[in-house]
Amino acid sequence: MMSTISPVFSTEPGLLTSVLPAFETSFTPWDISHLFSVFDSLIDPKPVSTHDYGSVNQIGSDMSPTDNTDERKKKRKLSNRESAKRSREKKQKHLEEMSIQLNQLKIQNQELKNQLRYVLYHCQRTKMENDRLLMEHRILHDKLLNIRQVLMFRQT
Repeated sequence: MMSTISPVFSTEPGLLTSVLPAFETSFTPWDISHLFSVFDSLIDPKPVSTHDYGSVNQIGSDMSPTDNTDERKKKRKLSNRESAKRSREKKQKHLEEMSIQLNQLKIQNQELKNQLRYVLYHCQRTKMENDRLLMEHRILHDKLLNIRQVLMFRQT
């Protein structure tokens, strides 16, 4: 990390005079290297190997604000993806439930139509029977009247 620090803190003899102003600000070279670590990570990012177990604590302490922002963005993106996946699954489940309900309602509707046809059929048959009986009643009534007239005619 010291190699990425500006040449102000170099050990070269020609640049020794430029070190003094840094000490006048009461910052040591180590403090300044820590302050510039944010810029160092932007200029020369250190690759992190997956099997470097000793540097786990270093990664957390060396993370810059942009790394934190990127990490938050990644977490948020992952969270949004999971939320979208849950939403799609919920929508799919709702769609399946609505499809099942639609099929049940279609079956119920067909049963009600069949019942209505049955009732209408019996209503029509009853009406036809009623019409037939009314016709028979008129015929019988007319016959009865005719018989009465014949009887009255004979009595006179």
